Amino acid sequence: MPLFSLLGVAGVTEIIGGALVTLGFFTGTVAFILSGEMAVAYFIGHFPAGFWPIQNQGEPAVLFCFIFLYMATQGSGIWSLDAAR
Repeated sequence: MPLFSLLGVAGVTEIIGGALVTLGFFTGTVAFILSGEMAVAYFIGHFPAGFWPIQNQGEPAVLFCFIFLYMATQGSGIWSLDAAR
């Protein structure tokens, strides 16, 4: 997989972003970026197969999009690296 292809950039973003969100480091910014990535993944990969997520099997992409958007608005919490610094 070429690193600078669409799937390569998405994979690197998900690995690095997932690690940062797990540690609670720059959670708001990273979660907002990952939320946008999940929205793009849904509209590129699933939306052409149908409108509803249950119809086009895009439930995980929509779920992660809204979970990351929630994390972006609520922050990382008291047990995170953001709170420690």
